[in-house]
Amino acid sequence: MTQPAQSAQSTRSARPGQSGRNDEHAVSSPTAPTGQSTPSSQPAPMDFQAVAPAPPADHNEPTCPPPPAPIIINEAQLVLAEKRTSLAALRTGIAIVALPMSLTTFLIATSRYYDTEDVLHFLLPVGVLNLVLLVLGAWLSLRAVRRLRQQEQTLRLLKERNGALAEFLK
Repeated sequence: MTQPAQSAQSTRSARPGQSGRNDEHAVSSPTAPTGQSTPSSQPAPMDFQAVAPAPPADHNEPTCPPPPAPIIINEAQLVLAEKRTSLAALRTGIAIVALPMSLTTFLIATSRYYDTEDVLHFLLPVGVLNLVLLVLGAWLSLRAVRRLRQQEQTLRLLKERNGALAEFLK
């Protein structure tokens, strides 16, 4: 009869994850029927409202602590990725603007080989297409330049907030 008392005592003293002889007795108690657990093996219910910290009494306005350095570095990486995207949009805008200019140059260079009145039905759609491409390229370029300025300002603010970041971004 001392065996069940010892196993119940070892169940109470055994900790989860502890290896050794106590793990054999911690799995189940020989006195408890199968399918039922002993009252000591059930976790106590937690009251989450008691765990939550109370707001400070003297502060009316919530303030956030400054973000840790890895978050600032990740934010800088995100801004730099956006900057690369804006540079790609600027490159695309310049290429789109260059296309109508090169086509117009080609038409002017070959104009002595054709009569303008005979090919007017081809030149008008090409002129409209050139105008549309010119407007699209200018819009892409101006939008990219505006976004680049915003991203530079954001990077400047990040450098001011974190001195270690200023070393890497010059």
